[in-house]
Amino acid sequence: MKLDEIISTRLGGKNFFKTSYYKFEKCNQLKQKYLKEKKLPLINFGIGESDQMPDLTILDELTKQSYVYENRIYADNGIDAFKIAAKKHLKAIYNVDCEKKHLKINHVMGAKSGLVIIPFSFISPGDYVIYTTPGYQVLPTIAQWLQAKLYEVPLLEENNYLPDLEAIPEEIYKKAKIFLVNYPNSPTGAIANVAFYRKLIKKALTYHFLIVNDCVYGPLTYHQKPLSIFNLAKSEKCCIEIHSLSKAFHMTGFRIGFVVANAALMHILKEIKDNMDSGQYIPIQYAAIKAYENEKNIIEKNKAFFYDRLLKVSQILNRYHLTCKVPEATFYLYVKAPKNFKTGEEFFLYLLNEGGIYTIPWDEVGPYVRFAMTYHIEENEEIFYQTLENRLKLLTKIKDNDNN
Repeated sequence: MKLDEIISTRLGGKNFFKTSYYKFEKCNQLKQKYLKEKKLPLINFGIGESDQMPDLTILDELTKQSYVYENRIYADNGIDAFKIAAKKHLKAIYNVDCEKKHLKINHVMGAKSGLVIIPFSFISPGDYVIYTTPGYQVLPTIAQWLQAKLYEVPLLEENNYLPDLEAIPEEIYKKAKIFLVNYPNSPTGAIANVAFYRKLIKKALTYHFLIVNDCVYGPLTYHQKPLSIFNLAKSEKCCIEIHSLSKAFHMTGFRIGFVVANAALMHILKEIKDNMDSGQYIPIQYAAIKAYENEKNIIEKNKAFFYDRLLKVSQILNRYHLTCKVPEATFYLYVKAPKNFKTGEEFFLYLLNEGGIYTIPWDEVGPYVRFAMTYHIEENEEIFYQTLENRLKLLTKIKDNDNN
């Protein structure tokens, strides 16, 4: 029996491995290849996994709760204490009152898990999923495996990286089941505004589709108060929002987050989740509760940490004609490749192989790469930033090539 003959046709059959690649895994394989050759020590601006440990109170709580006998069991759809803490988090950070909006919360094993559960809950063959690009492709990928049709909407700088809702044909809206957005946005660092969400909700109510906002970077805004789609009127009728502790709390590997929706939608999501996992380890849920209890201090500290890095790295990149702006949110710099590179991937490979600088390419809307401010500093900051400058000086193909 040949492997390519038994792969589900729903997944693409023989073409599965040609069409299913996960961007970050492909980049990681190229990174591993570079590390075997190790021309220069790697400067890692790649995956958005913080180099920092979580706050000690979080780690202490995880340790303490791990010794509690009752916490060894299946968590299923989560403990009530986590749901209560998540409700308080939504109120404190976004001023969203779950009781008044009649919203329900359920934990998920990281945002990725939630983004997989949602299409399994609502997609039928032939349904359309509208999604923005560049962006995180997990939900569209799963939807496509479920035989949905995808409609891609570009995020352009001239529109502040918001989708042009009026450019989407009415026949697509009529066939749509889910409209996926991600704000604050990776990789652009853009934030949504009330006017945009208001228009999107009106479209959803008119054409009867669900809005999913991947809000994992929600607290990491630098000049404006964080915005949830549930700050908008009537959002509870048609919206699902996903939150995570991975980014704002340095808790990537904990795999803990939550989904918010009205009671009817949540009932469906919980039933599907029950068949897909048995819940996150209860001590991790208690560690998340502790994070929320101390979130004011933790988030402000972490925001200052990332913003300082964004300023320093952007200043260096701009000196070498790699034009970028400090974003409104997240911890990413979205950098257009110099004119003598045809694609972001070509530029990514040049930075990696010639400079030992690891980024993530984004070619969906022009030739870009993403620099994540999650790099690890081995010695001290001064040496790290000077090393970055020295590497860029050696890269002759970026000299005297601006993007204007």
